[in-house]
Amino acid sequence: MQIRIASAVFLLASAHDAHALQARSNPDTVEVRKELEAAYRQNTSAFERYDLRGIMALRAADFHTVTPDGVVRDRAAMTEYTEGLLHGIKKWNRLTFAIDSLRVVGDTAIAIVSQHLDRMALRPDNAVHHVETWVTQRESWLRTRNRWLLWRVDQLRDERRLIDGKPGG
Repeated sequence: MQIRIASAVFLLASAHDAHALQARSNPDTVEVRKELEAAYRQNTSAFERYDLRGIMALRAADFHTVTPDGVVRDRAAMTEYTEGLLHGIKKWNRLTFAIDSLRVVGDTAIAIVSQHLDRMALRPDNAVHHVETWVTQRESWLRTRNRWLLWRVDQLRDERRLIDGKPGG
């Protein structure tokens, strides 16, 4: 009987300690996740409206990306890239951004994000095709003046592209 009581006390204490630890670290992450999800909704809306200015307003002044082969694209290069992307898209079918994991350190949030873009887009053959792309990437956000701005995108992986339902480049 004493062993059962001791075991129950140990389990309750362990559960309490785990809950206390989670309570100390979790609220910030939970709140930041909500704030970032709102930023992703704003980002999605800006893409759906073909609003380059709105898209770039969600990026920090020193926003940059790092491609899988190590090429760094600064904000100006990404603005030009995004503008070209938008010009080629004739219709958005669906845009999905999902935060797979999130780590918050002070005013920096590091999210692993799965992205799926489904659109009707002009391709090099000058015809409009059904294009779907998927990627998982690390996105670093900085809190500035009570809002989150995307600062860096890197560690792209699991990239996949379908053109008219077939693997394509």
